[in-house]
This record gives sequence, structure tokens and C-alpha cells, in this order.
Amino acid sequence: MKADHFIRTSTKSGYKKVCIHIRRGDFLKERQLRNGFSVADLTYIKRAKEVFLKRYSKVQFVVLSNDKKWCKMHIKGDVISNFTEPGDDMALMALCDDVVVTSGTFGWWGAWLSGGTTVYFKGYPRPMSPIDRRFNRTEYYPPHWIGL
Repeated sequence: MKADHFIRTSTKSGYKKVCIHIRRGDFLKERQLRNGFSVADLTYIKRAKEVFLKRYSKVQFVVLSNDKKWCKMHIKGDVISNFTEPGDDMALMALCDDVVVTSGTFGWWGAWLSGGTTVYFKGYPRPMSPIDRRFNRTEYYPPHWIGL
């Protein structure tokens, strides 16, 4: 399995593996933004990382994204997945101990499958947007997940 090989060869043994799933790409299109799709900024990602840095003495972040170029420019010191197939990304999220999700259902499912602690972006969907008016946050985000 590619994801298992990636974890074994790209991360440090004995460290908690925390996946950060960063959804960008199509969520940045004008129509999507108007409807209420939103993209987490670096401030959110830094705050989410702090949750795990305070929790664990040894933590390693593994970044997955549909915008690897942006991640390589803005996120330093973390392992960035080189996978191009969604199934490989999903398997990698499921293998991580904990997950940080930004926006969208793909990251949500990866966090669910991981079964660990999940930190999610409370700005998705954008509050008071057309999507938000039809969105039930209490049904979408499990109560034990941490919203930032």
C-alpha cells in the first residue's frame, strides 16, 4: 500500500502523525466563494497545529492538498505528500493518528476514518452564506471534534 510505505519512509518513528488536509483549488473560484465555500488561511493552520504541539511531545505533520504548489510555498518543515490519486490521500489520512481539516467532505471523511482527534475550520461554510443557510453544523461536525 502506497500510504503505508509513505508513512514508514517519510515520517519519524515514535512521533504522532497528524495529517493536515488543505482544500483549495476549486473552492477559490468566484462562484464557489459567492455560494459560501471558504478556504482556511495560514492563521487557522498554525492555530490547529498548536493544538497538537501542546498535546504531544513528539508530533509530525503530514500535509495533503489539491494545491501542493501553495503548500510548498507557505508551509515549511512539514512532510508534504506527493500523491496525485485521491485514494492514496484518503488512505494516508486514515493512517494518521489525528487530522486537521480545512474545508470540504473529502477531508471530513479522512478525519472520520482516522478515528483520532480532529480539528476543523469553523469558517466552512462561510457563516451566513447561501450554503450555510442550508447547513446544519451540529449534524456535520461531531461534537468531540474541535472547531477553530
